[in-house]
Amino acid sequence: MTIKLSKFVIAASAAAFTFAATASVEAADKRYTLGSLAAGTTPFLVNTAWAKAVNKYVPGHKIQVSAVGAATKHQVLVIKRRMDFAMGAQVAYRLMAYEIGPFKKLKGGLAMTKKFQSLFSYPIGVYHAVVYAKSGIKSYSDIKGKKVFLGPPAGVATRNVKMIIDAMTGLKAGKDFTQVKMGWGPAAQAFQDRKFDVWIIPSAAPSPAISQLTLTNKVRLLPLDKSNFGHKSWKKYYSQPARFLATIDPKVYGKNLVNTEPVLTTGAYVGMGVRSDMDADLVYKMMKAFWDNIGEAHALSVQLKKTLTFKLATLALSGDVHPGALRYWKEKGVKITPPYKLTQADVDKFKAKAAARKAKAKMKK
Repeated sequence: MTIKLSKFVIAASAAAFTFAATASVEAADKRYTLGSLAAGTTPFLVNTAWAKAVNKYVPGHKIQVSAVGAATKHQVLVIKRRMDFAMGAQVAYRLMAYEIGPFKKLKGGLAMTKKFQSLFSYPIGVYHAVVYAKSGIKSYSDIKGKKVFLGPPAGVATRNVKMIIDAMTGLKAGKDFTQVKMGWGPAAQAFQDRKFDVWIIPSAAPSPAISQLTLTNKVRLLPLDKSNFGHKSWKKYYSQPARFLATIDPKVYGKNLVNTEPVLTTGAYVGMGVRSDMDADLVYKMMKAFWDNIGEAHALSVQLKKTLTFKLATLALSGDVHPGALRYWKEKGVKITPPYKLTQADVDKFKAKAAARKAKAKMKK
């Protein structure tokens, strides 16, 4: 990790952080808000790069990055026109359409997805399960009785990590270990202050936040055990769209990472989404400002060189793609992989099966 990147992380790690990519904004400028995960995560870096490009190359339009709250809440705010951009994902689209998980209280979920349109996709990275080397925790099984951060309480990441832990250990949050409930930013600081035992975050490797931590602390990453991939919770997790397996090379975090072998983990693709009623010409200009100057985004972090590429940008889209983005991709000759999309028939079928399972379980009682 370079000194330049470390300084960036230090400067950007406030828990409730709003990033203005230019120092001054004229009164005539139109302002937009982009919901983001906290500093030190891949989405924060991507969102910062997007804001900087728009603010620099699209006159009269300024974007602020708000790193407060969970991505699922940001998506709902975009749909309600109280926010303009947010991180989206195929799995979040699925959960909203089916009205399950963090969206179980919604009504008309499939219709709501149409108000949140895709711009581009990218790998959010892989799950890092971080512990201090002296904690005695060497595997997921060792988290029994410990305090564990899984992600924000209402987030998709938390739902996924619960399934992963159940598959690896059979342990349940709230029963076998304490679930630490806070946002991404506060959790990063709390782990540095040793307020809890296990910190699980999704990020490309090297993660700026973890690299910062390893400058002065010896830590360990907990690996997945592939012998547990037959567990029903793992099958449920991995059957979701845009999942993949990967390994983390210990060398990327230097000598203070005590792992000596590649760490088996899993990750997913996410993306940038926008409210569907944003002007198509404006979105096209924003896309052009960002992707035509992608080298400036790559200069922000070593992560982004492999994260933001034309090949990955249209690999894992969900729902409808915004017309402004479609125009840009067509102009560039970029082939779009068909986005993950559900119909009303799909939703009705899912709900019928869920109702049948519930009725069957009730009869057994």
